[in-house]
Amino acid sequence: MRIGPLNLVVAIVAGSVCLWGSSAARAGEPAVRDIGGGVRQMFLDDWICAQTTGVERRQGRPMKRSDNPILRRDKPWDASRCDLYGSAVLDPGQKRIQLFYAANNAFDGHEDRLAYAESLDGGRTWTKPELELIPFGGHRQTNLVMLPPAQVMHGPCVFRDEHEEDPAKRYKLFSSSYPDTAYLKLPRCYEHRGQYVYSIDKPTLPPNCGMPGIYVAYSPDGIHWKTPAVRVSDMMSDTAQSAFWDPRIGKYVAYVRARTNNGRSVARMESDDFEHWTEPVVVLEGTPERSLYSMGVNRYEGIYVGTVWIFEPGADSTGKPVIWPELAVSRDGIAWSRPFVGEALVPCGPSGSADSRQIRMASSFVVVDDVILLFFGQSDRPHNTVDMRVDIGMATLRRDGFAAMAAAGGEGSILTKPLRFEAGRLCVNAEVEPGGSLRAELVGAKGVPVTGYELGACVGVEGDAPHAPVVWKGRSTVPESEGGEYRIRFVLERARVYSFWVEPSGV
Repeated sequence: MRIGPLNLVVAIVAGSVCLWGSSAARAGEPAVRDIGGGVRQMFLDDWICAQTTGVERRQGRPMKRSDNPILRRDKPWDASRCDLYGSAVLDPGQKRIQLFYAANNAFDGHEDRLAYAESLDGGRTWTKPELELIPFGGHRQTNLVMLPPAQVMHGPCVFRDEHEEDPAKRYKLFSSSYPDTAYLKLPRCYEHRGQYVYSIDKPTLPPNCGMPGIYVAYSPDGIHWKTPAVRVSDMMSDTAQSAFWDPRIGKYVAYVRARTNNGRSVARMESDDFEHWTEPVVVLEGTPERSLYSMGVNRYEGIYVGTVWIFEPGADSTGKPVIWPELAVSRDGIAWSRPFVGEALVPCGPSGSADSRQIRMASSFVVVDDVILLFFGQSDRPHNTVDMRVDIGMATLRRDGFAAMAAAGGEGSILTKPLRFEAGRLCVNAEVEPGGSLRAELVGAKGVPVTGYELGACVGVEGDAPHAPVVWKGRSTVPESEGGEYRIRFVLERARVYSFWVEPSGV
């Protein structure tokens, strides 16, 4: 998949320079960047860069499917919303992509249930399997897989937990659940405690309705769920949740909603066992004019990539976009930066289109071969209407394509910070236009090029190259960076680079 220059958004002025000496570790940062194991190094922030000259950081532009929506409101149980207030999961064993979404049939209130759809051909075609698990009305076969414990499944997140030893708990659900008391004309069931919303002790609830709060559940396949779900908190997070196992810290992590002075904001929780959670802590805030409605978080190539929903309340009555996603990035999941503020990752469509008012990202994306698949709920209606008529859309992005460093005009260069890596092949994910070039050299102590790996000896990379080895005359691998004394200098002309990595010998 080719991302042409018109599909990239300029974000930083050309010629931004970090001085050579800036590679010295800032507080808490290592002086040497360990890039071992073939982990791809992207350019969403300056973590890897010591000096840049004549290049710009540009945001990638995902390509929406021309036949969106891929899933429509075509069943009685999702006639109001086929809403990706939910998740995308890649099941490698079955070679399928699974979507877990909120199905709503009520045009004047919330009755969201957990529904399931899948693709067996890499996302090209989608089905809603006819399962005999949860009937609806006179329909014995539906694609409903779980009923909400407290009447509404609010922002259910489902993920596949590869670190889990019990196969019966391979899939996990993290969701807020509570009744729509306004729709049911019941007394309010919640109260504000600081920056968060919690259930009151003895709320008035409809029959057979569990206590409001956050619930978790387990499944071997994402389809057959062990019930009842387990209530793990009396907090009510009225947004799309995002949860996953974080191997970096050896804990489960969840991102939920806070309500700060800046309106809707993003908070974070942790758990050792998925059932006992810390209190939420705010990690990202917007502004009163553009608050942060939700944020899906994915561990991707060693970093945290956030798809944060920007919510502009004042646009509800203007006919303009109300909710759209922007990128956020973090190295620890706590301290976040937003490299492209004001630039939508997946923009709403033009006036009159089916996604003209809202793009609501799933809590997770999936990677298939060299393509990232992004999923979202889309609507041409404002946020302040109950009957949003949400369908599910999809967009594709080249692997690592969230951002690129591109030569702004003429020749540009990127010098990395000191690196530690094993001997192996230096590879890049890049695009080089006809007549352009992308070359690299190894730089040793005091900025002196390593013999045999000088820029003049580099053969260079050409064309659209998602996985291209960098070679020098007579040399196809780079030596081990003992002690982290090596840097890499990339020199670009009419080219852009999305990522680089060192594949250890034998891979």
